[in-house]
Amino acid sequence: MNTFLKTYRLALTPLSPIHIGCGEDFKPTNYVIDADEKLGPVLYGFDPSRAVLTAVQQSELASAVSSNSLLSIQRFFKKHAKTFQIQADVLIPVAAGVAKQYAEKVGKVANHEGDGRAVFNQLALERAISTGVLQQPYIPGSSFKGALRTGILDAINAERQPPNVDYKRNRDTDKGEARSTTNMERTLLGGDFESSPLRLLKTADLMPANEVACRIQYAVNQKKREVRNRDGELVSANGPTARKECIQPGQFRIFRGDVAVPSLNPHLGLQDRKGKSLTPAQGIDILSVARATHQYHFTRLHNELQVLQQRGFVNPDWAHTLKHLMEGALKAKFANGSAFLVRLGRYGGADNKTLSGEGVPHIKIMGGKGQPPTYEGTTKTVWLAAEHDSDTKHLLPFGWAVVEIDPQENDLPQLKAWCVAQSKGRPDIGQIRQQFEAEKQAALQQKVEQAALAVRRLEAKKAEDMAAEQRAQALATMSAQAQLIEALRQQCEEWAAKMPPHGNFRHQEANIAKAGLFQLAGKLVTQATGSADWSTADRQALADVLEQCLPKVVAPWGKDEKKKLKVATLRGQ
Repeated sequence: MNTFLKTYRLALTPLSPIHIGCGEDFKPTNYVIDADEKLGPVLYGFDPSRAVLTAVQQSELASAVSSNSLLSIQRFFKKHAKTFQIQADVLIPVAAGVAKQYAEKVGKVANHEGDGRAVFNQLALERAISTGVLQQPYIPGSSFKGALRTGILDAINAERQPPNVDYKRNRDTDKGEARSTTNMERTLLGGDFESSPLRLLKTADLMPANEVACRIQYAVNQKKREVRNRDGELVSANGPTARKECIQPGQFRIFRGDVAVPSLNPHLGLQDRKGKSLTPAQGIDILSVARATHQYHFTRLHNELQVLQQRGFVNPDWAHTLKHLMEGALKAKFANGSAFLVRLGRYGGADNKTLSGEGVPHIKIMGGKGQPPTYEGTTKTVWLAAEHDSDTKHLLPFGWAVVEIDPQENDLPQLKAWCVAQSKGRPDIGQIRQQFEAEKQAALQQKVEQAALAVRRLEAKKAEDMAAEQRAQALATMSAQAQLIEALRQQCEEWAAKMPPHGNFRHQEANIAKAGLFQLAGKLVTQATGSADWSTADRQALADVLEQCLPKVVAPWGKDEKKKLKVATLRGQ
């Protein structure tokens, strides 16, 4: 019985940092970096349009935007980092060197050109392709299949000079070169897409099994060979640097996916009406794919490590433990085809995308400014992952991973132990997210409380304004004497409102000779008792205010104070 479709489960473990880009960048207008004492620096990526700004912040941002100065805008986001940080939907640990560069250079002029124009750091960070609410990175099936494709082509070619490739004719045109590559693949695979065995390989995306540990770190470019000056002295000849979001090594079986291979045995030999074959001339099976892929990449890993160790670039601990792992636990798996090496993503180098054999690789090397390109058998530089852009001793190559076919639950304990060792000291993304959520909830709660306080203040202000209006209306209907009494009462209430527990105002002295409420009351009493314009009712109203309001704001208050203010006289006693 022929099984039409055979599906295999895959598990991928990163051995070194992997960056598969998505064409988007983090920029200082949609991220901030904040350092935690325990967890280290973390990038908080956000959508700036979701932040709620105060009136002052809105005015400040409008001013920065109207100035048409990106420096001013960068400074605004850095200054108000906490406001935007709580809106983050992406959290990524950051290499110490990247965090330091952000702190020192964002919103600042880097240098000035000859004409005086300021040059500044845009500090863009290249994002990894991601999916889901947590924006977790994954391995696209197309990227994974591309790595398998190269190994398959290399095995079929068997180090022969590929046919249908005229390098001299196509040297100056990328289009012609691509056309020749297509012819080469068609010849090696025995046909185009319709009859290529590669179309039988159905690779799904490899998705995260758990939360993936990522890190923003440098990609530094180094020469493979030493560069010396005219005096024979070794000089630094490193190329450009970039900042990347990278999947971190040492995550056991963190990505899972399927690959399916159909059986075409019942259909072999079928043709269309024009006599063209509808099935590949040769079949494909997962065992041959795994062995071809591993052989191709294992040779290149070995060669790359030799170069890196000779130049002293590679992290020695990583290289030593990886070699031990390859020669130990994984060796049997590689031999029987149940596991294989693969290189993924950017910065794997053209060496890992070309076929093997003497004179077979034909890599385009760009010349200097105004110089034509040359074609070599290998690249002259290598891209490496770094914590600091100046580091040359503890670097890691990009993109290496081991893939297992139909892995068993308790299989490869050595690989699992290696992963645990590699992840030692790495920031715990779960703890980072938990702390962030706690801080976010606290900030949101504070925001709710501030909003409620603002509402209460507004309501209090409305009530105060209404009371003031009512008092003003009432004053307008009062006699002149009643207005003076009401003014004294209001002054006493205002002073009392600023005394403990609401404020730090103290009692005023009960001194008729010292300016204050007691003196003001004394003057009013003199006027009331010495003028015929004051009615008995007005005098009694004044006495009520003296006895009810002054004790709250004047000290001491007793019989002597009442006698000085002639309270009994005001009451007609």
